[in-house]
Amino acid sequence: MSIKLKEIFKPEYVQKEFYTGGHIEWTPDGHNLLCQCGPRVSILDIETTTLVDTIPQRTGSDKTGDGENEEDECTDSVITFTLDPTSKNLITSHKSGLLCTWDWNEKKLTKSWRHLHKGPVIKLAITSDQIIASGGTDSIIRLWQSEKAHCLYALHGAQGNISALKYLQLSNSKYWLFAADLQCEIHVWSCDDGKHLFKLQGHFSTVTELAFYKKQYLISSGRDKVIILWDLESKLQLKMVALYDCLETMAVLPENGFYLQGLDNELKNTHVIPNGICVAAGGENGELHIWDVKNNVPIFKECIADGQSIKSTKSITNMIFNETRSILAICYVDNTITLQSFGPQHSKLTLIGSNDEILDVALLGNECSRSLAVAINSCDIYIFPWHKKKIESDDNCEIYNVELGVCCKRLKGHTDTVLCLASYKNFLISSSKDHSIRVWLYCNVSRTAKCVAIGSRHTGAINTVAISKSLEFIVSASTDTTLKLWKLPKTFKSDEQHILSVKLTEVGHEKDINSICIAPNYQTIATGSQDKLIKIWSANDLSVLGICRGHKRGVWCVRFSPIDQVLLSSSADTTLKIWSMADYSCLKTLESHDSSVLKGGFLNHGTQVASCGGDGLVKIWCLKTSECISTLDKHSSKVWALSIVDDGSIMVTGGTDSRLVVWHDRTEEVRISEAAASQTKALQDQQLQNLLQNEQLLPALKMSITLERPNTALKIIQTLSKQGQGQDLKMVFQNINQEQKERLLNYVVDWNSNGKYCLAAQLVLNILLEDIMIGKLTINQEKLQGLMAYSERHYRRLTTLMTNLQLLRYTTNCMAPHLSNK
Repeated sequence: MSIKLKEIFKPEYVQKEFYTGGHIEWTPDGHNLLCQCGPRVSILDIETTTLVDTIPQRTGSDKTGDGENEEDECTDSVITFTLDPTSKNLITSHKSGLLCTWDWNEKKLTKSWRHLHKGPVIKLAITSDQIIASGGTDSIIRLWQSEKAHCLYALHGAQGNISALKYLQLSNSKYWLFAADLQCEIHVWSCDDGKHLFKLQGHFSTVTELAFYKKQYLISSGRDKVIILWDLESKLQLKMVALYDCLETMAVLPENGFYLQGLDNELKNTHVIPNGICVAAGGENGELHIWDVKNNVPIFKECIADGQSIKSTKSITNMIFNETRSILAICYVDNTITLQSFGPQHSKLTLIGSNDEILDVALLGNECSRSLAVAINSCDIYIFPWHKKKIESDDNCEIYNVELGVCCKRLKGHTDTVLCLASYKNFLISSSKDHSIRVWLYCNVSRTAKCVAIGSRHTGAINTVAISKSLEFIVSASTDTTLKLWKLPKTFKSDEQHILSVKLTEVGHEKDINSICIAPNYQTIATGSQDKLIKIWSANDLSVLGICRGHKRGVWCVRFSPIDQVLLSSSADTTLKIWSMADYSCLKTLESHDSSVLKGGFLNHGTQVASCGGDGLVKIWCLKTSECISTLDKHSSKVWALSIVDDGSIMVTGGTDSRLVVWHDRTEEVRISEAAASQTKALQDQQLQNLLQNEQLLPALKMSITLERPNTALKIIQTLSKQGQGQDLKMVFQNINQEQKERLLNYVVDWNSNGKYCLAAQLVLNILLEDIMIGKLTINQEKLQGLMAYSERHYRRLTTLMTNLQLLRYTTNCMAPHLSNK
């Protein structure tokens, strides 16, 4: 059976960031969650947990992310935003000093103006009457009328940065504005006349959040680790609740009750009907506090699990509750968002707003229920759902595309950064800087995994780990230069974690061991180290079978071929090498990378190799010719992770640029498409020749533009001009699409630069000028200047020619009577 090379890989999915820290906000109906993301506000659909749109909208809507980095660099960054209660307008504050109003339904900019603050606007609030309050770092709060962008009042009294800003609606048209400043004071103004009414003093550190309850009470939280309940009628402090946590955010829970199921085993399916005022708060410790502040009674406190260190906890930065869906959105410092349900139907989702540096990836589960495990420079492992979708094809063949959702499951257990992942079927092995390895068992139904075994005998960070396909043992290697073989139990208890026992231990190398792999026959193990050596070990007793020498720098990766007795290695010396397992000699050296080759692997039945490196490139090699047949460029920095799925039909890569890219092999589809396009083009070429031969010039002109034949189109236009059929061109140009008109305009720019073809160019330009004037056709400044310069030159030349012609005619007329007398 002949094996066809896989040459064309397309990045058909790039996991995009949708939250980079900062403000979040619910839409009133709870269908969408708005998240701050660099120069944009992302709109997340809660039902599908997918990114549906952005404000401002991206110019490219494709899922591959082409051109987004360049586009984002020239886009004005969003500092904060707010959505009005009627979902009519979205207000954004920008780094350039602009306040912008966006139509929520059309996602279009309706108005922008200077905010007049001396510093950036860091807080925004808006009423249903479209009165905007902007609070900046200059201690001034300004009230704006949204439609006219008119400043109504400048409110003075606060000092320093505005840390919190909220409206309180007292009646249909009467509002109070509450703001907290750098002096830990809460100021209140009347929005009718802009007068300062009163201020509340009680906090001793920055006030981070303000909330209201029944227009009677004000609740404030601060970094002084307390929540204060205020009575707005008497302007007095009623309660001060100490939570012993630097609070960053707070949300008031519904007064008619809520469910605590899923938050804690003891409180599962518990319906809480509060007697007072219940709030959820979070801060530096990363713990969720639920407290009755009116009665000063704790209801729930999320505790750190046993065995987890402080490093594994994430500080809570923002929190917002949606009453329509009874969902609490909790933002953490690592840009993850947890959607915790407080309704009768339990659900808890984790959304990855933006990835950190991706260190490794591994595929889990069967074909019907796959997931991708990712190590993202964190103590936790993230499990992303693997969605396989059928896409449309013009060739009547089934083409599938794989996408990774932003909704994921988080596996907690390690207390320091996870460095390596290895998987086989439903087993996932992870190694970490906490000197331990963990065995996770994946469930195809729930698409999550549970830790079933732990091994901790290494004295250094465990850089690499591998599992045998016989599921009998695990091999790990560490910075302590040792190699350990762990016995894997045949059965696991569901209620407790098994402690793995070390079967064999050997000092492997003189320096750190970077990679380890197990042969397909489970009898041989290979290790690659920073000492430039590759060692081959017996899996029975960890005795050294052979040593491969040849790399000039440290070895980053080793992989056995699935069919041949050869080994692949990649190194910091920018090369890949193929080694014979018979005599441990180097068979081939693959050179094309410009930097360290960090990962490699076999694909297409061992006939090809895929590699990725520090140059941000992914390369596909043919082993028969030792040539690089394809270079894939989608990453902007080091590519640490490479996972080959279905023998190379799909590849997943990730690296320092925080991008997860899913590559699909489209070699066969592209070949079929190219053959069909070639056949279609040949048929159209023959039709064009038939039209020219039959002197059907107008249809031939339209087809020549379609086939991108500028010379043929020029000859036809010149012929029609000589025959006096120039007016018929207008009818032809009205029947071509916008893309063809733009193509024709580019032809005109080239033709107009040559005096021989200027008449044809001016004839076509005269017809296209109508579309240019009404805005249907756009022309850039450079091309416009070229057209004007050459057109003026042609005009001067023709004017001089007409002048000389008139002078000649005058001279001829003057000489005519004398000629007749003779």
